[in-house]
Amino acid sequence: MSVNAVKGNDRTRTRRADKAERTRQAILQAASELFAAQGFAATTISAIAAEADVAAETVYSRFGNKLALISEILDTAIVGNAPRIDVLDLPEIAAIRAITDQRAQLARLAHLSRGILERTALAHRILRNSGTADPALAEFVAKDRQRRHRHQTAYIAMLLDNGPLREGMNAPDAAAIYGALANHDTYAELTSHRGWSPDHYETWLSQTLTLLLLPPPPRTTAPTN
Repeated sequence: MSVNAVKGNDRTRTRRADKAERTRQAILQAASELFAAQGFAATTISAIAAEADVAAETVYSRFGNKLALISEILDTAIVGNAPRIDVLDLPEIAAIRAITDQRAQLARLAHLSRGILERTALAHRILRNSGTADPALAEFVAKDRQRRHRHQTAYIAMLLDNGPLREGMNAPDAAAIYGALANHDTYAELTSHRGWSPDHYETWLSQTLTLLLLPPPPRTTAPTN
């Protein structure tokens, strides 16, 4: 095969991949909008296909069912523009793990959590409004909660690598407190219902976690004359 033929095949594959990704994004966008407007249960695959301007068979072949769609919507939002990897494998986590000051770590973790909560707000609102009557959906929500707890437990372990927690605080309780403050319900309450900006929430999260989880800073002795 000639070099030009190889290059032509590469361009064809690239165009096909680009088209497939555009179709995927259109389907996910349509599903997000319809789930939010009509509810998860009331939205049909046919309606999603029509909104995305594709055949229903295309949606079924790419995703299979609505649960796979909401899972893809949430998973994509969690990591943002990164490839679909676990949060703990993100470059941001490696950078936070390399920090040796606990307070600086918590500030960066608060920023990370704020970003995840901001990106996943719509997906979690859809899930919150969907109820748990569907056993498969209820199982999905439970697994998402377990995933967040696993991540937050790892965050506390990173802090412990650089020093102790506040006196009387153990790692499981610290992870539970982190989860109570950095979760989609708390974020929605403060930003959607109380009017906080995401920046305000991040500052509050960082300061509150520092106060609750870490030992107080050492006192500085005033100089004597």
